[in-house]
Amino acid sequence: MQKNLRYPKKRSAKRAALIEVTAVLRGVSTRQVQRVLAGDQNNDQVVDTYMELNEGFDKLIDEVKNLVPFK
Repeated sequence: MQKNLRYPKKRSAKRAALIEVTAVLRGVSTRQVQRVLAGDQNNDQVVDTYMELNEGFDKLIDEVKNLVPFK
């Protein structure tokens, strides 16, 4: 049996949180958000919401890194 190299072995907590928030904001299930992101279904509103949340999260992380000096 071959290994499935398409998916990483480790679960992404960031991705899971973004999927859950997207589902709540759009009023759909988390499974539907996962299907849309995988390309199995088409829902532009879900994709737009997910991408906006992801960009906002990345900007927040960058700002925190600028404020807190890491050694």
